[in-house]
Amino acid sequence: MTTLLIRVFILFLLAIVSVRLMGKRQIGEMQPTELVVTILLSEVAASPMLDSDLPLANCIFAVLTLVSLSIITSVLSMRFGKFREAFDGHPAIIVNDGKIDQKKMKALRLTIQDLLSALRQKDIFELSQVEYAIIETNGTISVMLKPEYMPLTAGQAAKVPTDEGLPHLVICDGKILRKALPKANLSESLLKKHLKSIGKDAKDIMMLTYSKNGFSKAIEKEKDQ
Repeated sequence: MTTLLIRVFILFLLAIVSVRLMGKRQIGEMQPTELVVTILLSEVAASPMLDSDLPLANCIFAVLTLVSLSIITSVLSMRFGKFREAFDGHPAIIVNDGKIDQKKMKALRLTIQDLLSALRQKDIFELSQVEYAIIETNGTISVMLKPEYMPLTAGQAAKVPTDEGLPHLVICDGKILRKALPKANLSESLLKKHLKSIGKDAKDIMMLTYSKNGFSKAIEKEKDQ
């Protein structure tokens, strides 16, 4: 019994350390790779608790290997956009300019009931109020309401709501997202002209979006210390 308690205590600490190393996302916010690693970790850590004949060292090695793979894939995803798309996919717009993209819904195997259920969880009970709805890579849904249904803030009290459109990410981590330019109705030449007007290169920009109202304020990458 004492041996079992020691094994459980060691595996408990190992699981906590592993989760801390992997990050602080909640289950619903995990990317596919993170969710797979978490499931495997639980299986690997539980096996030695149920079977005392399994070597503890093998479990520890397997857990550390899984955590290392998770960290490596996270780093690669941050540095390489194609790697991130291959492992995590990309967001899908299922409601665009107030219209449901039925082909995209079918491709994602989403029913209208699934969509309505996800909207209700966002306290939205009328589909007609939605301007844009996006399925994120972690499976959650992001929603932009039509201007007339957006909550009124103190700064907007004296203003008439306007349709600002969906902000499209056109520069991310110093790279121009050329696949996003057609969706934003933006040409690469116009983007480069804007960068020239603000005196910046794409490699210096952490994030830049474009919508019907034009470019957002560019967020510059922090210089390495």
